[in-house]
Amino acid sequence: MNQYSQKYPHFKSIHLAENTGAPGKPRNIGIEKATGEYLIFLDPDDYIPNDAYEALYKVANENKSDFVMGKMVSFDDEDGREYEHITFKNYLLHKQYLNADIKSVPFFLQVKTAVYLKLVKTSFIKKHNISFVEGMKNGEDKYYDMQLFTKAAKFSYIPKVIYMYRARNDAKNLSLTQRDIVSTVENDVKAAKLVKPMLGSQEYTYFQINALRSLLWKLCDPDFNRLQMDTKLYLINLVKDVIKGYDKKLIEKYLKLEGPFISLIDKGYIDEALEYNKMLVSRRWWYKQGIELQAEYKKHAKIRKSYSWKMTKILRSRNFKLKQLIKRRYINESQHSSTFAGK
Repeated sequence: MNQYSQKYPHFKSIHLAENTGAPGKPRNIGIEKATGEYLIFLDPDDYIPNDAYEALYKVANENKSDFVMGKMVSFDDEDGREYEHITFKNYLLHKQYLNADIKSVPFFLQVKTAVYLKLVKTSFIKKHNISFVEGMKNGEDKYYDMQLFTKAAKFSYIPKVIYMYRARNDAKNLSLTQRDIVSTVENDVKAAKLVKPMLGSQEYTYFQINALRSLLWKLCDPDFNRLQMDTKLYLINLVKDVIKGYDKKLIEKYLKLEGPFISLIDKGYIDEALEYNKMLVSRRWWYKQGIELQAEYKKHAKIRKSYSWKMTKILRSRNFKLKQLIKRRYINESQHSSTFAGK
């Protein structure tokens, strides 16, 4: 960082005396120190396409939006496989929106929270004193995001990938939000409670989908099922506060499989909810296995279609026939030996 700041005049390296352990404070300091026309965040373990910021800036420069948003793709940390988050697969996110507002497109409140997808006018952020909650290892970005949506007179969206998010599957190298299920659920619930007063009733039902996706990702997980019963009940009761007043039609649209789980918790049938959750956990595990098998199949199919595979077909055929001949000879000799031993 120091080498970059010495090499490039516009690159500023800021060091804190102590590690805050959470992203809120460093980001707030970044906002305070920012002098450029626009502001955006980038996490240290992810990366962006070369033209990402250029594409956002072009839209920002041509329109009068307070911020411009793009979409993201996740990639597997082990095999590099890429996949799109479910919110960006929705047909509504396949087209661009120029100078929209949250009243006219409230469904943006259910889109995956990602502060690094938004190029924001620095003057807009400072005018409205928009900031992050400090001390929270996760969930703080939801509060920041909702401030952007609710305070922006106009915002724009382009259906272009401007961010590559690293999804970690290595148990020895987990992200902050993967390390402690209890604190991450507590933070998500805290964020939802902070956001609720900022939104109207209809807007909040869309944000509930956003919040519940984060919470269910942690609850519908084998790690949750391995917790002690009293811890499970504690977390379920926390989530119950976020579920209150949910819109059944939106749940059916965006969280169809998890709908019965949400309904059971809302009605107080906790034992039944925990049993249903086991099925959701199992389904997710089998889905992952299927994806991995599919990737393996595609890899082998690619090999079978390759030029080298076709060129070595004769050799493989001869090798196979030779193995079969050796196998038959071995069987015949074994049978002969057994007959001789019997006599």
